[in-house]
Amino acid sequence: VSTQSTGSSGINAEYGKQWYQRRVRGNMSILFLAFVIGAVSAQAGYPTITVQDQKGEKGGSIAASFTLESSEIKLQQSDVHVDKASKDHKFSPVRFSVKMEGSGSKITGTITGDKLTCDDQSGYLVYYQRIPRPPAHGPPPGSFMLMIDGCPKPPRRSSGRPTFYY
Repeated sequence: VSTQSTGSSGINAEYGKQWYQRRVRGNMSILFLAFVIGAVSAQAGYPTITVQDQKGEKGGSIAASFTLESSEIKLQQSDVHVDKASKDHKFSPVRFSVKMEGSGSKITGTITGDKLTCDDQSGYLVYYQRIPRPPAHGPPPGSFMLMIDGCPKPPRRSSGRPTFYY
């Protein structure tokens, strides 16, 4: 197959092909840039959530602290949620008591629970407004594991950290 062309129609065809390729590359760049900007802006207003894994004894109690901070949005307590994650990736409200204080740029909270059972041993998620998309690697921000002494250990990942059901 020969790619050489003769005459002005061949030159115009080659010019048209090059123009089309530049145009497609330019559009792809714009689409990629829009995707990146959208991903950054979706994360931009989300608060930083700090919480640590917890350990308790069967029949005992726990008290876990968490913090939400944001310099970009005004935080409201009514938008903060704490859910339990099940093995089938479903979320349900925690059976524990959740108390919060603060608003604006910082909210602190405490999760307290008594009479811990093996059913309480699971992954939990503190989140703002809506459940965030799962991250590509590692546990989601605001997640923590509640381990109960005297209960069977949850499955582990290769990292040694218990599997977070998300």
